[in-house]
Amino acid sequence: MFVGSIVPVSPLIYDAKDTATVYPETSAMPISPARCDAILFDVDGVILDSKANMAAAWAAVRAQTGTSISFEAYFSEIGRPFADIMARLGLASKAPEIERVFRTTSAAVMAETPIYAGIGEVLKTLAAANIKLGIVTSKDATRTGLVLDRLPVEFQCVTSPRPDLRGKPAPDCLLYTIAKLNIDPAHCFYIGDMDSDELAAARAHVPYAHVSWGYGDSRDPDIPILQTPEDILSLTGLVKP
Repeated sequence: MFVGSIVPVSPLIYDAKDTATVYPETSAMPISPARCDAILFDVDGVILDSKANMAAAWAAVRAQTGTSISFEAYFSEIGRPFADIMARLGLASKAPEIERVFRTTSAAVMAETPIYAGIGEVLKTLAAANIKLGIVTSKDATRTGLVLDRLPVEFQCVTSPRPDLRGKPAPDCLLYTIAKLNIDPAHCFYIGDMDSDELAAARAHVPYAHVSWGYGDSRDPDIPILQTPEDILSLTGLVKP
């Protein structure tokens, strides 16, 4: 069962040229599950239990690049684009080399990185009910594709950061995905597990729900907390909470 209040929010129109706006750190507030046209998912910590994968990749980074930053320091920043994490860790000058090693190592073990139990069945139920499905992730497109290839459904839109779309906690990728799916942002949910997910949803005025099985805590006591993947169905009205 998910925990939290459900109240409406107003829509916000995506503008690809708007790259300088500073968005307030206000909370997104979910809508009634009686009207949910789409579910948008983060990947790491929501669909994919990738902490061990990231730990292996960061160990390779330390061994091959001489970086002394601990995995714990890296992991505390996840949810943002890789370049942003490198800048926040003081590693901007070595970012290209670090990212190459990290991505290569991570991709090599992606097939063994577990999908959370129950996610596949939930996705099939949503797809069968004609709920649109989207991905909004800070993971690069190549590794995201390796994850999605293992899932039993197709996502109508998959969005990673790119030069014209700032990554989370900016709202760009969420708003772009909503525009591509041709849905009202007040009639969908974004499912995440990190502070950057929650902030991006708030800035996009997109209803947000936080998973308990991921890697971070919600900053807002009114945000719905999903205890199991099956609780995602409650957001759509397919299962009563």
